[in-house]
Amino acid sequence: MTREKSSSTNPLPIRDFDVRTDLLSVTDLVELCFADRLSPDGEALLRKMRSSARSKRFQQWAYSMAGRISMPFTGYVWEEGGEIIGNLSLVPYHVANKHYYMIANVAVHPDYQRRGIARSLLREALEFLLPRELDGIWLQVDEGNQAAIELYNRHGFKEISRRTTWMLKPTDIPDEFLDWQVPGFSVESHRVAHWKQQRKWLEANYPPEVRWHLPLRPEYLRGGLVGRLARLLLVDPKISQWSITAGSELIGVVSWQSSRTIADWIWVASSPETEGVLLDAFLPFWMAAPGLKRSLRLNFPARKTNESLETHWFKPTRTLIWMKYQP
Repeated sequence: MTREKSSSTNPLPIRDFDVRTDLLSVTDLVELCFADRLSPDGEALLRKMRSSARSKRFQQWAYSMAGRISMPFTGYVWEEGGEIIGNLSLVPYHVANKHYYMIANVAVHPDYQRRGIARSLLREALEFLLPRELDGIWLQVDEGNQAAIELYNRHGFKEISRRTTWMLKPTDIPDEFLDWQVPGFSVESHRVAHWKQQRKWLEANYPPEVRWHLPLRPEYLRGGLVGRLARLLLVDPKISQWSITAGSELIGVVSWQSSRTIADWIWVASSPETEGVLLDAFLPFWMAAPGLKRSLRLNFPARKTNESLETHWFKPTRTLIWMKYQP
């Protein structure tokens, strides 16, 4: 990160985020600004941030490492009268040897909005990021936050994709559907021979640039001995996979992954045209299998075929627009 600027060079009350002293205040600010839009994962992250801020061990580590390594939380804050009223986080990440930054947690206290604080924080971040040799600068914004979308558009960010998180409660599936059988289709254990096509579908539904923040690890879904060995080393999460076929033709693969939050994950690998029939075949099979059924969560590209999810009792919880800096 850049060093904190003096008032002689930057009259704005912007300074570098300091994980040692700012973490709790920023956590409270983000929670205040996004309380009505927080996902279970977002709530879990805030709990982790708050726990770290109150942990003496974390604070001792942060102070001992200051100036020696990059902190796990970086970015900028806007401070007035000793109170943090604005925040912008910067998250570095790597995908396939490419270096990216994610701009996240852009939050301004409700009492101070419409003063250009978010705009100034964004410009500060771009001033830091643009001189660096990066493969991309990304951010994600709720599709209902029109003011933020317009701000990012004005500063060179373009929409690349929209992704919706869907939830399915087992109790929402009607009993009569549980006996449904799709003629000619079957659900069977995942086969090694299906991995090549499954991987292509996964890459299309979960591109590397947007899946890094999801708990999706293709190496754990891989077929064959390599995949089995990778899963054997897993204590948590647990993973199960099923192939849906029509005769000898592979229609798709559903991967179930356990979670410690309120819902388990499923990853769907199929073409858009077959998503509906895949769910027709899979859901009755899954419900009939022994064991406790928890809610299912699915992250998926926003597209017309999402109607098949709605007809199978999935409910959308949030749609995020992924934007990339492309001036």
